[in-house]
Amino acid sequence: MCRGLLSAPDFRSKCDTYCHNTMMGAFSKGLPIFYKCYAKIMSFAFPVEYMGEKVVILGQGSFSTYEDFREFIKHLSFSKVKDFAVTGPLKFTTAEDARNACSLVDSSITQLLKNTQETITLKEKVDSLKEVLGMRGVASKEQPETLLQTILDKSAELLKAEQGSLMLLDHETEELLLKAKRGINNNLTEKLRIQKGVGIAGKVAELGEPYLVEDVENDPRIKQKNRLRYKTRSFVSVPITIEGRIIGVLNLSDKITGEIFNKEDLELIQSFAAQAAIVMERNVFYTQTEELRKLAMTDSLTGLPNRRCLMDRLEEELLRSERHGRLLSLLMVDIDGFKGYNDILGHPIGDKALKAIAESILRCVRSVDIASRYGGDEFVIILPETGKTLAVSIAERLRSDVAELESLPESVTLTISIGIASYPEDGKISELLLENVDKALYLAKNRGGNRIEVFS
Repeated sequence: MCRGLLSAPDFRSKCDTYCHNTMMGAFSKGLPIFYKCYAKIMSFAFPVEYMGEKVVILGQGSFSTYEDFREFIKHLSFSKVKDFAVTGPLKFTTAEDARNACSLVDSSITQLLKNTQETITLKEKVDSLKEVLGMRGVASKEQPETLLQTILDKSAELLKAEQGSLMLLDHETEELLLKAKRGINNNLTEKLRIQKGVGIAGKVAELGEPYLVEDVENDPRIKQKNRLRYKTRSFVSVPITIEGRIIGVLNLSDKITGEIFNKEDLELIQSFAAQAAIVMERNVFYTQTEELRKLAMTDSLTGLPNRRCLMDRLEEELLRSERHGRLLSLLMVDIDGFKGYNDILGHPIGDKALKAIAESILRCVRSVDIASRYGGDEFVIILPETGKTLAVSIAERLRSDVAELESLPESVTLTISIGIASYPEDGKISELLLENVDKALYLAKNRGGNRIEVFS
């Protein structure tokens, strides 16, 4: 409609005034504005600021009432618009519809810009580290061993060390595994594994604190005879950490000059290790532990994040909602009569039903939402920046989709019950929010199932 109206000079001047003033108001308030334009069309103006740039997104709906449509027709009769096609039946747009549409745009844009900024920041860090390491083209997921050896070699060059080792922590066995070495006899390092907490490297991995040793034989923390393969009694051992998690240990010994390692050496290698960890996180650590992470954070049957992952993500999203004053909603989904499927038809059919529900959830939620298998036949979905009205709409879409599933045997008809609770009105901490969404689900089940209930 806007395109047609803007073709008439008298409408264009009115439209420019209405929309321009609304855009300026949205900028000054820093909040979306919902309004009816001069032509009585329900609209919204949503301001976005990103890296110093300011833009506004204008959303156009339709008329909110039949009376508005009649007013629009009256405007047309006085304008110079010759032909204007109006098709029926008319679809009316309420203020609530405009808010829901704006909320969806807001959440999508926010997530998009967040991902873009994280990508830019990460690329800058990785490029910076590659410059320091002098290894452009080496830091790739296809060459993790080469990357680790390069990190060790460059760190040894920084501290002028003849010998060194880089060990990664296997979080399943709690052992340090040797991944790169320098100046050490191969016979001594074959299949070397050090238990966390045992020996110097093991203690560094356990405590997360560096060891700067001037004399291994007189240091009160160690007091052991220096081994023959070492030329000097001084060494440095530092933890490699990512976001507070210890993933490995870097050890360096025997300065070429025969001098002891000092505090300046320690500070330099700690700074280097912090930068190296960024590359290792993306190129080595996650590559080598991909299967372990998948097992730890993913439900093996449905492929959805598991309860542990859900709790971590829920805490993150609640903090983000609190920081930016945003809404958040939870959906708790339960399969009606699921125990009967397992008891009568057997677990293979029950497993197929769970997979079908998971696939339905992924079809119905948005890309910014976080769906998980909470346990048994229960699923929980986090809806960031979403109030109850939009949450109900998403829940209804899911309930309807499940009711129409055709991927199961003819004797199986699935229905689900869904509970809804929202931040901050139903709880500001994860425990309370989950407790209340569970109560809403319980009410839906008690009222016959195949329905949605909102906590109140």
